[in-house]
Amino acid sequence: MTDPAQATRWRLRRSESGLRLDRLRSFGSEAFTWADLLQVPLAATRVYALYFPSRFDLPVDAAATESLRRFGGNTSNLTSVDFWDPQDKHFSEALKLFGLRSPPALVIATGLQAVAGAPGAIVRPDLPYCISFADQAILADRGQLAAAVNVAHEVLIQCDSEEIVRHIRGQKIKALLAAVARAAGIVRDEVVKLHPTFGLPGGVSVGLG
Repeated sequence: MTDPAQATRWRLRRSESGLRLDRLRSFGSEAFTWADLLQVPLAATRVYALYFPSRFDLPVDAAATESLRRFGGNTSNLTSVDFWDPQDKHFSEALKLFGLRSPPALVIATGLQAVAGAPGAIVRPDLPYCISFADQAILADRGQLAAAVNVAHEVLIQCDSEEIVRHIRGQKIKALLAAVARAAGIVRDEVVKLHPTFGLPGGVSVGLG
């Protein structure tokens, strides 16, 4: 008789410089995803934005941080903005949870308040998805970053999460863009030019542009 394979699990910890990972161990084969990690902040928000800095204090980091802090200050408490601590020794593992290859990158996820936004709706933890941006030219330019955040914010607020998740899982790009255009009023080219990646907890993703 053998023990089940050990799966790495993580706990979110906040430092003075931002978020960090603490490693936990548990038995079992169930995959640990970013939705598991962010369960607490997602439960209190409709939109959750998380920035991973380059770790080199590049101009893109200063520009993105300033813009995102301003964005967070000008939205309601149902929209939250956070930053990952570049000194976290598990920084690379945190990136991998979101399917990111390298920083800088911005992840904007739908919170559980958005999933349960309709009257009488039931919170379903299988419906969160995220939209990530990793193009430095977009992250470093205040105008383009504002466009990316505004597009993602409207998609997460206005679109039906179940439909979006279904299209991501089925890798149906045309249907995904049609759903975005229909619900959020955003045209295909406006989305594609921002090179977003739509992703699900567990690693399934669709890249546009």
